[in-house]
Amino acid sequence: KTSSEFVRFGYRTVSGFQVTLLERFTIGACYGSLPFLRPVKTFLQTYDFSRAPCLVFSFRENNNAERIFALLSEPNTHSYSALIRGMVKHGAYSKAFSTYTDLLNNPLKADVNTFNALITAAPEVKEKYNEKWELILDLLKEMAEQKVKPNLLTLNAVLKALRRCGTLGKSQAFPVISEMKALSIDPSLASYNHLLGIFYKPGAPFLGQTDILQEVMNEVSGKSFTPQDPDDGICLLLQRCLLTKDIEQAYRVHELLGVGENWRLLGNDLQQNIYYARFFSLLCMMENIDVVLKWYRDLVPSVYYPSSNIMRDLLQALDTDNRLDLIPQIWKDIKQLGHANRQKLVEDLLTLMAREKQNQEVQESFAECALDIKKMYDTGDRGKVIMSWTATSLSDLISVLLAAQRRQDAWEVLKLFKTHNRVPSEELLNKFLTCITESGEVNHAVELVQISAGFCLPETPKLIQRVQQEFQLSEQQK
Repeated sequence: KTSSEFVRFGYRTVSGFQVTLLERFTIGACYGSLPFLRPVKTFLQTYDFSRAPCLVFSFRENNNAERIFALLSEPNTHSYSALIRGMVKHGAYSKAFSTYTDLLNNPLKADVNTFNALITAAPEVKEKYNEKWELILDLLKEMAEQKVKPNLLTLNAVLKALRRCGTLGKSQAFPVISEMKALSIDPSLASYNHLLGIFYKPGAPFLGQTDILQEVMNEVSGKSFTPQDPDDGICLLLQRCLLTKDIEQAYRVHELLGVGENWRLLGNDLQQNIYYARFFSLLCMMENIDVVLKWYRDLVPSVYYPSSNIMRDLLQALDTDNRLDLIPQIWKDIKQLGHANRQKLVEDLLTLMAREKQNQEVQESFAECALDIKKMYDTGDRGKVIMSWTATSLSDLISVLLAAQRRQDAWEVLKLFKTHNRVPSEELLNKFLTCITESGEVNHAVELVQISAGFCLPETPKLIQRVQQEFQLSEQQK
């Protein structure tokens, strides 16, 4: 390209063009932001990496960003900032500090974005908590010496770094916020999220810290927020409520969505789904079933499509409040939501229906539901088997059918044990024999003994003894 072509594209000098390229290769992605990489970018923005193996982009030696930087005749603060931020973003933390040293030796002054990136990287280059904090303090002092005014992202970078400083972070978090308020910097949602992240960690006890969540909610309730930081979001506030099982604060978080345009802080579709999953999971855990069902009808499916795990939480809530009669209705929803082929969910549902005997009307609805489930096991779309029978699922299905006096249907299911190479339990065979005795079907009783003998079950002699005592057998049957 000639210089005139650079001007036509909005770049006044070759050096300026190189700096803009440098930003694209570092801040966007150290491999370049080329059109053919856009599908990759979309994937990276939407994929849930928390459920996938670790995927990390490394800042490779002599990559495009470094080559462009080397072409600059006189690197300035802006170009150094782009390179340092790219290094921090892609995990080259030590190299970022080395580049910062080069910047000072030039001599140049760093800008606020450079310091924010280095503060974020500080916990990665030191091992001990006090060393991490001392490095952060040194960077803040250098900001003051270079007369660089901190901004909101500086506050958030410090708080985010303190999450990696253990108990030391807890002692320094509030002084940092107080100092920033003295500089007329108002915390954003990311600030409060980082603050809660310092005090609340998964699996850790919350001794003496249960009031912090309430204090944060007192600060944010009723306020309208605008996105100022990539970590601004309401979902993380709700995560803390889930950790502490604090349903009252969860309601306050949800009310915050209705203030101004705070709903925009839910993020993309994936983040919105995570938010509602956490909210509904907490409801299932802490509220009575009437409240849970009210929220369920309000949210599903108009606002939220629950996952199979959340539907399992709902089944647990039904069980806790003894409302198993609603299972057939929930099964219809499960099918509409596309979870009818989720084996764990379906097995949980069968187990709940089989556990206790209900009144005849409920048992009849259970039987219809169980037979509908059986169809899902037989074949799926395009004739593909989508779930495999286990001994437990077959036993539960038979128990449901026997409780509803559906002996013929139960008998057909019993044959599936041999078909799918599963072994029935002693308890199931005895339960089946009891139902056969009530109906007086001697041929089925004999065949049941034959089935037990075919599996070489040790309980077969006891079944033979029961049949001989409870039925009038012909010589051939004996």
